[in-house]
Amino acid sequence: MPYYLPQDFERFDNVIDAVNEENPAFTVHVGDTKSGSAPCSDDFIEEMASSFKRFDHPLVYTPGDNEWTDCHRDGAGNWDPIERLAKLRERFFSSSMTLGGGNAFELEIQASDAEWARYVENRMWEREGIVFGTVHVVGSRNNRQSDIPGAMAEFRARDRANDAWLKLLFETAENRDAAGIALFIHANPFGNEGEEGWDRGFTRFLDQFRSLAIAFGKPVLLTHGDSHYFRLDKPLMHEGTARDSVENVTRLEVFGATNMHAIRVDVDSSSARVFRISELIVEANRK
Repeated sequence: MPYYLPQDFERFDNVIDAVNEENPAFTVHVGDTKSGSAPCSDDFIEEMASSFKRFDHPLVYTPGDNEWTDCHRDGAGNWDPIERLAKLRERFFSSSMTLGGGNAFELEIQASDAEWARYVENRMWEREGIVFGTVHVVGSRNNRQSDIPGAMAEFRARDRANDAWLKLLFETAENRDAAGIALFIHANPFGNEGEEGWDRGFTRFLDQFRSLAIAFGKPVLLTHGDSHYFRLDKPLMHEGTARDSVENVTRLEVFGATNMHAIRVDVDSSSARVFRISELIVEANRK
């Protein structure tokens, strides 16, 4: 969100106002700041930068597919997706500090390792015994798209970077004896029923995430957007099974598209469950 432009800018302002009233420690936006057919222009990027500044507390952002992967579409302006990704990195990730308003804090970034200098958007922070992190995993099959020039090479390189970053996130949580991990990605890596081939770009991520989460053993919250349904469930299964859930992993899919609301997550590192999730319904945006 916002999604359907320009009418949703006002509704996004309503969301920001409602979130600000909650006075959170920080907010995370998991991407899709427009629909896949809206223009991927520099002007739009600046519009979003202005909206992000309206959050009066720290904001962390991880890009969605609509901001770059899908920019080759006619309705989006026939942009080069790789060039648009570079623009997003320049505009929103040139600093290791959070976005938003006051009380900004510094984030650990993958780009501090010269081997992964390109991946400024992969970020990590810790609060009260919990490790938080973003991993740049996007919709449109994670850009694993053989019909778009340069897409496959970009996908393979970023997939390797994400592999290294995910390992580091869990290693950090282990080394710091964190009570839980909260990860934020854009894509829905689990797909929806009947969507054949949805997961081809997510194989490495899901296999690795499953192994690391099981080994960690403590609560893991995986938050994403992409398919625009509010969901709170346990879709990650033990390998080779269809109904044996990895019980310490919870998936949270946030509101999006026409449903412009927010999610509040309360964190208590002394609790066995660690994460408590509740809906923040924005009254001004109710249908």
